[in-house]
Amino acid sequence: MGYIDMHSHILPGMDDGSRSMGQTLRMLETAVSEGITTMIATPHNMPGKGCPPGSVVRRKVDELRRTVEQEGIPLEIVAGTEYYYREEVLDILDSEDAVTLGSSDCVLVEFEPLAERNYIRNALRNILGLGYRPVIAHVERYAKLMEDTAVLGDMRKNGILVQVNAMSVTGDNGRQAKKDVRNLLKKGLVDFVATDAHSDGRRAPYMQKCADILHRKCGIAYADALLFGNAGEFLL
Repeated sequence: MGYIDMHSHILPGMDDGSRSMGQTLRMLETAVSEGITTMIATPHNMPGKGCPPGSVVRRKVDELRRTVEQEGIPLEIVAGTEYYYREEVLDILDSEDAVTLGSSDCVLVEFEPLAERNYIRNALRNILGLGYRPVIAHVERYAKLMEDTAVLGDMRKNGILVQVNAMSVTGDNGRQAKKDVRNLLKKGLVDFVATDAHSDGRRAPYMQKCADILHRKCGIAYADALLFGNAGEFLL
């Protein structure tokens, strides 16, 4: 079974990710070589990085799908969006313009790195109240949550899902991120591992090194759930 990368910035010219179709194709070639068979394109919806309407995201995904098929790249491309939480997001999610992860009711949401725990908790409750299931993007970035992981455990009991970045598992995002992610994994508080790829360079969609670590440290069953099983169940 191939890996499902449920957080990536592969749509060209949409945000601070891929700058061109050429770069996107190089990213996708890397993804294939890393064992990835499905990528959910999650462009930022964030002031300063881009706030594309849902209709544009879907159209760009369709265009990329056609290019991938023409190029013979064995990858499935799925639509999504990474929403930076603010009041406006609730209006977007309460409209037909919302873009969930794949065919699911899950919404990928990120926060300011120093956001307070109560702010994050209330935001996620607001999203739950609209009938969506929030997925916290790269949770290891939120210092206040990392200070008290019991709060994160309570959130998961209420239906929140949690994603961490592959580069944090491997240590390529720094020692603290690696320590925090390993702690979350030990406690079983992670649902997805994704690349959060932004380029064909350092932040390319690398997954295999992370997968090897997960299988060694977490066991085959949990590692497979993180790499493709949960995404297949919850998102596609």
